[in-house]
Amino acid sequence: MDNTLKLNIPVMDKVHDEFLNLLLQLQSCEVQEFLPLFEELIEHTKDHFAFEEDLMKEFDFYGKEEHMQEHSTLLDEMEYFYKKAKKMLPFGKSYINDYAHDKFKRHVMNIDSQFAMYLKEENTELSTHKKEI
Repeated sequence: MDNTLKLNIPVMDKVHDEFLNLLLQLQSCEVQEFLPLFEELIEHTKDHFAFEEDLMKEFDFYGKEEHMQEHSTLLDEMEYFYKKAKKMLPFGKSYINDYAHDKFKRHVMNIDSQFAMYLKEENTELSTHKKEI
């Protein structure tokens, strides 16, 4: 992962790396692999967001409502473009190739980074946190 996107919270960085790897696979896949991989990306994202939301609740993050709303918005958008791609593949490919990485990057830098700073300020033991997706 681009080091500017590292949050230095290992469990979060691991999940973000997994997302980026799936996204890169999706961007370079064959046509017949696109919809199944897009669906896999959505499922991974649902698990990823649920994991983060559990952490926010566990550590009583002050910004959890805003963060969870952002998750809902991003998932709704992904599902919208997946449904469109099922009818017209280029529409979904355009979203994946032109927008998805920027949206991910913006989310990590503007939203997830706030949570990561909170975890560090609270001196949580998240670096050794055993939770996994």
